[in-house]
Amino acid sequence: MTIPTHLAVDLAIFLLLMQIHSVDAGYADLALILGSNLIDMDHFYSDPIYHPRRNPFTTHRVHRAWLLVIFFSVISILIRPLMFLGIGLLAHLSLDYLYIRREKL
Repeated sequence: MTIPTHLAVDLAIFLLLMQIHSVDAGYADLALILGSNLIDMDHFYSDPIYHPRRNPFTTHRVHRAWLLVIFFSVISILIRPLMFLGIGLLAHLSLDYLYIRREKL
């Protein structure tokens, strides 16, 4: 998926979570959920940097450790200051997984 798609989904998730009264979401939480897209910085180590038919789970360093990222995300969701970072990482990996399923990479 492209970065605008990741950002739009993260923003939609944040707006949905703001509707829950028990979740007190602020600007720092918005920064965390949007900052979770920095996981894509590992694309800069690839040649070429962007290729539309590339499987991120096999070619990018951080994405290859997807099991570790999911573990960290679940642990982060349990810790309130990092909850939105964990949600953003899970959403990011889910979108990447949907992309490779759709494109059959």
